[in-house]
Amino acid sequence: MSTTTYQAAAATPDTGLQARRVLVFRALTLVAMVLLAAAYISPVWWVSLKAPNYPPETFPDGVRIHFHVDGVKNGCELRKNKEVVEDEALDCVHEMNTINHYIGMEPIENGARFELAAAPYAFGLVGVMLLAFLFYRGPFWWLLPVGGIIVPAAFVADYSFWLWWFGHHLSPWGAFTVKPFMPTVFGEGKVAQFSTFSYPHYGFALMLAASVVLILATLIRRKQLSEEAGRR
Repeated sequence: MSTTTYQAAAATPDTGLQARRVLVFRALTLVAMVLLAAAYISPVWWVSLKAPNYPPETFPDGVRIHFHVDGVKNGCELRKNKEVVEDEALDCVHEMNTINHYIGMEPIENGARFELAAAPYAFGLVGVMLLAFLFYRGPFWWLLPVGGIIVPAAFVADYSFWLWWFGHHLSPWGAFTVKPFMPTVFGEGKVAQFSTFSYPHYGFALMLAASVVLILATLIRRKQLSEEAGRR
């Protein structure tokens, strides 16, 4: 093979390898989109309060609520046993608000109103950006997957802020006086006679998985585009 022919062959991009990279990055992006869609309809975080006046026989998981991307929902399940007959599960969101009322804390639904209202549009925008990410190769292409990558961090940041806000905006009408405090974001804590539990739910795992998958897709896309640019 002559030097000219060798150099031409070396300069010719491996179209098969590049095609596989495009296929992989697009497949990973689609997987991330499915994971984010599943996370949107799943419980992302759960909180439970336990105390002697809420016995396990009545509240097996304590007074438990589930935080979703678009709202707060009941985390107490319908009990099915011979000793207890229930037509519907106990409303633990209402029960949690009742408990919080005694220390002057605002009702849960007063928090994150803007974020909850904007959630469908925000996730829709992320979806549109990821669709564009599948094909766009122009300047600042790497900005398109950023929204999907930062979803779990954004949720934790917003969740932490509102916990702080609730704990530091206690009203004087509370039956019990409690100093402003930061509720537990992750793990176990104690407020008055209540033990508090706050942990991520499977929806948060879906968000994390989507973030990791998008990071991999972005790195593969970057490799593919940089090699194409270097061979021009």
